[in-house]
Amino acid sequence: MLLFLRIYAVVYLVLYIESLIFGLGRGSQLTIIQIVDMMFFTPVAVLSLWSAGYRHLNLPKNTWKILLFASVFWRPLAIGNAVLFGSTIPKFQAVMAGITAKMSGQDALAVTLMAIAAVCFAGSVVILPPLIALYRNAYGDESLLKLVSPFRTQQVAEPEDRMAKIAAAREAQRSL
Repeated sequence: MLLFLRIYAVVYLVLYIESLIFGLGRGSQLTIIQIVDMMFFTPVAVLSLWSAGYRHLNLPKNTWKILLFASVFWRPLAIGNAVLFGSTIPKFQAVMAGITAKMSGQDALAVTLMAIAAVCFAGSVVILPPLIALYRNAYGDESLLKLVSPFRTQQVAEPEDRMAKIAAAREAQRSL
């Protein structure tokens, strides 16, 4: 996992620099959501990947938790903006119409569904690793299932119970 995060951090940094160059070249065509995503949340993703992969950036755990919380709730806004208000769907439809133009109905449907699955998988590969890196920076290697478990409360024994157990263990060792 560490090697993957290291490679992914470098690739993500290169993609971020490339998006800055091309995004800032477009200038006024960027929406406010795209600008916030490019100037705040993408650098947070790069820093979290870099920190998870190389352990160079040590922020307090609560800072990582706040950044994780903000990123998890920001991501649907950015994706929704790209899908609903961008030209993503018309471009996808145009590409799929060109590919499936001479196919039968069932074949066209199958190809379209595979393309949608591929796009969803590619989106997950881009979105999930930075969130995983933020999670690892905030919570370490603690399982997410442990954090959301309703049985998370720790059973702390009373001091008398612990002392009785220690005494029993010592007595067992002496009898050996």
